[in-house]
Amino acid sequence: MKKTLLALLLCACAAANAAAGTPKYEPLPDDLRLLSKKGIDAIYSVDIPEARKNFSEALAKYPDHPYPHFGMAMTKWATLEYLEDESDPKLDKEYAAMTDEAIDVGLKWIKKHPGDANAYLCLGGMYGLRARLAVLQHRWIKAYFDGKKAISNTKMALKIDPEMYDAYLGLGMYEYYAGTLSGVVKILAKFFLRGDAKEGIRLLNVCKEKGYFNALAAKLLLIEIYTTTGSPYMNRELAVKWSRELREAYPVHPQMHFVEIVSLYENRQYDESRRESLAYLKAVEEGKPSYRRRYLPRVMTAIGTTYLVEKRYDEAADWFAKAAATLKEDPKAHPARWGVWAIVRLGNVYDLKGLRAKALAYYKEARAYKDEWGFYESIDVYLKKPFAEAQLPGQMPPP
Repeated sequence: MKKTLLALLLCACAAANAAAGTPKYEPLPDDLRLLSKKGIDAIYSVDIPEARKNFSEALAKYPDHPYPHFGMAMTKWATLEYLEDESDPKLDKEYAAMTDEAIDVGLKWIKKHPGDANAYLCLGGMYGLRARLAVLQHRWIKAYFDGKKAISNTKMALKIDPEMYDAYLGLGMYEYYAGTLSGVVKILAKFFLRGDAKEGIRLLNVCKEKGYFNALAAKLLLIEIYTTTGSPYMNRELAVKWSRELREAYPVHPQMHFVEIVSLYENRQYDESRRESLAYLKAVEEGKPSYRRRYLPRVMTAIGTTYLVEKRYDEAADWFAKAAATLKEDPKAHPARWGVWAIVRLGNVYDLKGLRAKALAYYKEARAYKDEWGFYESIDVYLKKPFAEAQLPGQMPPP
């Protein structure tokens, strides 16, 4: 196993070294730059048709450039993360296929245009997003190797253009995650690449302040880092401040709304977090634009979690049960990860109420679902040992 990993790493290093030297810089065409920016802004506004329109126009004009292909893959990613709440394996596969195709286009382009720093940045971004998806799914080995490719391409972009601040997003992500991941990836990083979480946070802040395409993405990642339960890098107050800024900038964006809900929760403003969650629930029930019914288990579990941390177990159980019940509404639909997590949380509630047999039944029910989100790790712990009050408050989102 180690020999295989080492061989792959040597190949990655060889690919980076093959591009040694600093080729003459080739700028990104102005119209492609503008269309890409419009497409990315549309994604963050959850206007997927508008994003697709801009990237499609870019693709028609520049069919061989990696940027439009990356943009189309990003629209698929946005559909998966924003519209389907990371709970549609079909979209997962489609996104992976589009990313693979975009990477192939990028590699071909770089052979002909070795001085295109933006193409290297694009390649780094594609590998980086694929690594992030692997992290969310707890596929640590996959995350490690995609991250390695992301970092080599991103560094090449900066070598060609030292003022390409958008490149700091990929570098910051990799430094942070390589410096904080646990288990087998931490062991690999120790031998092959050491991450520096503090440096990662610094780089992300530079991107947030100076990036053109990636400033918002950097801000969202920093909020995620600053609200990671138990992390030594938490900055709850700043996360709340930034999340409220994003709500003001994107007032009908459910993802930004939920970022604020989580930030308030992590800042232990449980009443405010619940109030925003109830407003979110009302928006879903009233069918407000972008607030899809698919989000019901997410917001119901959020409400339940605010009651759980306050040790109001009956109210918590009611909301977790409502969230879990949404899994039965459409037997043909793929299970929503927050709905499955609500079942786990029901087990936590009954452990806290001293009803171990009932808790075990819920853990086993949750474990009966195919584990596409890395839940088994937590569930197996609860099956062996009851959830205890000492584990509160715990994080709101699923692990």
